[in-house]
Amino acid sequence: MNMDKHELLKNVNRILVIRMGPLGETLQITPVLKALRARLEKAYLAMMVTVDRVELVSANPHLDAVVIYDKSVFKLINKLRKHRFQMALILQPTFRLVLLTFLAGIKYRVGFETNGGGKLLLTAPVRNNQNQHETDRYLDVIRAIGIQSVNREIEMGVTCEAEAWAQEFLIRAGISPQRLLIGINPGSFWMYRRWPKERFAQVADELVAEYDAQILLTVGPSEVGLGEEIARLMRHKPVILSNTTPMRIAAAFKHCDLLISNDTGPMHIGIAVGTPTIGLFGSSNPDKWGPIASKHSIIHRNGMEAITVEDVMEATYRQLKCANMQMCKYANGILEGD
Repeated sequence: MNMDKHELLKNVNRILVIRMGPLGETLQITPVLKALRARLEKAYLAMMVTVDRVELVSANPHLDAVVIYDKSVFKLINKLRKHRFQMALILQPTFRLVLLTFLAGIKYRVGFETNGGGKLLLTAPVRNNQNQHETDRYLDVIRAIGIQSVNREIEMGVTCEAEAWAQEFLIRAGISPQRLLIGINPGSFWMYRRWPKERFAQVADELVAEYDAQILLTVGPSEVGLGEEIARLMRHKPVILSNTTPMRIAAAFKHCDLLISNDTGPMHIGIAVGTPTIGLFGSSNPDKWGPIASKHSIIHRNGMEAITVEDVMEATYRQLKCANMQMCKYANGILEGD
């Protein structure tokens, strides 16, 4: 970079952050937004995402605007030019995106060395270090321009409309605010990340028996059958939330005292809204994708089948004991095993 980092930040006040990808990756960049806003309080900050990811960042308190990606190169370039961005932070190693920002006239382009173009067209190329937590990988990009992280925890804002919807949904479902509400998210696009449905059903029943808990079962549009199967396997009837939006899932999770989830998108939503979460990890890597905040916990085994009902109940006990004591710094950590 030709300019001094401090001088650069003095001269830049319109910044575009780009990360287009799955739900979890989209939320993992939110500490970047937090750090940018802390350092550049008056800057105009926008983020570009695909239309199906807008809800994840639309209520983020650090953003001034959300730019929806357009498949038409000419329309997208014109859209970006209208915002008069001075800097683009490109949080994925995709040369096409670097080229787009160059063609849009964005002077400073900071991002990972790309798979197709290396350092080409990047004002400040950043090494794409995959051997760290995903959030830290994204934070590497802003460290390259002299901005340090202020908080590595992910976050997701919830709209008033979604909050009102969640309250009405839970009331109609007969959920009592005076009793424990535990969310269970049993699905995943990847089958190898799914804990057996029979064990989810057993855990849910034990939670009802031991804690008088109410169970909120969340499933995606393609997982409705999974939710119904688990409900049939249970002795106690759960409330099923299915085929809804990420924003409404976030609002519902805010009402939960605890969330138990496979390593999948809704797990990240629960973490992002601050709900104490137990993440179940088999062959996926919790050091890269697991929660950072100490209020959450991880169960990690060599395959999902190796996670037992007893593992989950023990983690639940520790989480709930921690919440009741209101003094626990680390509920459970990572339960490792074979």
